[in-house]
Amino acid sequence: MVSNNINRLFIGLLLVAVVFTFFIFKLDLIFILILSILITYDLYHIKILNKNLILFISISTLVLILLVPYILFEKLFFIESIIILATILFYNLRNIFFTISVYIFILILFFIANSDRNILYLLIFISFLNDTLAYISGRFLGGPTIVPKISPNKTWSGTFVSFIATTTIMYFLNFNLIISIFLAISLFIGDIFFSYIKRHLKIKDFSSLLRSHGGILDRLDSMFICAIIFQIYIIYVK
Repeated sequence: MVSNNINRLFIGLLLVAVVFTFFIFKLDLIFILILSILITYDLYHIKILNKNLILFISISTLVLILLVPYILFEKLFFIESIIILATILFYNLRNIFFTISVYIFILILFFIANSDRNILYLLIFISFLNDTLAYISGRFLGGPTIVPKISPNKTWSGTFVSFIATTTIMYFLNFNLIISIFLAISLFIGDIFFSYIKRHLKIKDFSSLLRSHGGILDRLDSMFICAIIFQIYIIYVK
């Protein structure tokens, strides 16, 4: 158990260092392209769809990123919300809708990076911090779980601590209280949504790419809904 925790800590710190390097050297486009490739690897690994279809969607996404002006992705938050709802409602089409939603998420990150790159890295930082605090406080404090059939390790205690911490940090970063609360809640919802999908697919992790952290999608889960909130914030508030 101790060895596993040390391994998680090491990989977590390594991920932070890698992301920080992309931030310092302003390699945002390369960062997003690499994310897209790693996501494709995860989806290939779990065989969520026919591999040729995954490859087609992945290449199409890369073409859009490279050739289409980011401003044309301004309303993607609306489309993404509909696709996520369809993923939940339509069981027989869940795999295809989820796959599409993941690549739309990449396009939203592309929009955020071009609109305000600081928000892109804030999204990553706050989600990493939220996940870490929820994991540590949940294991230390224990207590009842929130949705054991979907996410058996997510406790009320860990979620409460991470929610308070995230809300407080966002507020002191000059986001108003309401937006800070929405962002903190969205991190939790994204995590639960991905856990729901993994239960549907009957998998523990999307891959073992990051060893004890699972696949890249396992690290992006809490960002999923939060990216939508940030895009809305950029367009209508900022």
